[in-house]
Amino acid sequence: MALIPRAVMRSDVGVVRERNEDAAHVDECGRFVIVADGMGGHGAGDVASAMAVEIVRACLEAEEAMLAAYAADPSVAGRTLLANQMRRAVERANQLVYERSEREADKHQMGSTLELVVLCGHEAFIAHVGDSRTYLVRGARAAQLTSDHTVAETMRRAGTLSAEDAEASPMRSVLSNAVGVTPTVSVDLLRVELRPGDRLLVCSDGLHDYFTRDELALHVAAGDPEAALARMIDQARQAGGHDNITGVMIEVVTRPAATAPPIPLDEVEEEPTNPISMPVPPSVPVLLDGVSDRSLANFVDQTLREQSRPNPAPRADAGEQN
Repeated sequence: MALIPRAVMRSDVGVVRERNEDAAHVDECGRFVIVADGMGGHGAGDVASAMAVEIVRACLEAEEAMLAAYAADPSVAGRTLLANQMRRAVERANQLVYERSEREADKHQMGSTLELVVLCGHEAFIAHVGDSRTYLVRGARAAQLTSDHTVAETMRRAGTLSAEDAEASPMRSVLSNAVGVTPTVSVDLLRVELRPGDRLLVCSDGLHDYFTRDELALHVAAGDPEAALARMIDQARQAGGHDNITGVMIEVVTRPAATAPPIPLDEVEEEPTNPISMPVPPSVPVLLDGVSDRSLANFVDQTLREQSRPNPAPRADAGEQN
């Protein structure tokens, strides 16, 4: 039974920002989607995100034969090759964005998050850097597939910050990993088995910041994907629109006349999954026991902060992963 991914994309400047520093691309053949959220460098965030998307797009398009071969005949060797090529594409983007930021003074420390989702047959492969996210919605439940590369999340995972405190901490807006900020980048890679009816949401923080996981599941699963995405962006604007708002929604359908079996809801994981984990960059402190937000001020100078991102009071469900 062949699966067909259908993707729709929307991007909005939001209410606060004067220009859109997000960038996104949906491959016209349905093979991959990319979302990037740029920041830093005296307003050069739009340069960083556009470069990252264009470089990764070109790298993936050059691998057309490899993608087609794997979709037609999946194998362990082919899966490894695909993951390695995705990693290399992100690393190439990191290299070129970093070199330009070093070369041009007005673009110093510009950088970008990056979400790359490659769709092959019954599988989705994800490469992740930063705090943009990829969600899987199956039935009426959502799973956050990626983990934010922020200082607050690093502290939460180390057990030195509670989930509630991490949600309200100023460190939630400080990236510990981004494309183009340092000579090397750490890339999270994961693979998801797809089923008919699945939907994936790939989005910048300007969208996911305004929804709990349960709210997101209801919106993504409701009706036509394009209309659902438009409603989510409108709601994010009405709730404050603190940042640029970008989302790509992917619906997995079967060929006409095919029928799909029921999808067990208990097979959707509650916590983020990361089958192929990458180490935290050496510059990021992992053991932060007893370290307060204020004590991390010096560390912030070596990372990227999204100045427009608010620090809301903890939500009622802050104890669960969005």
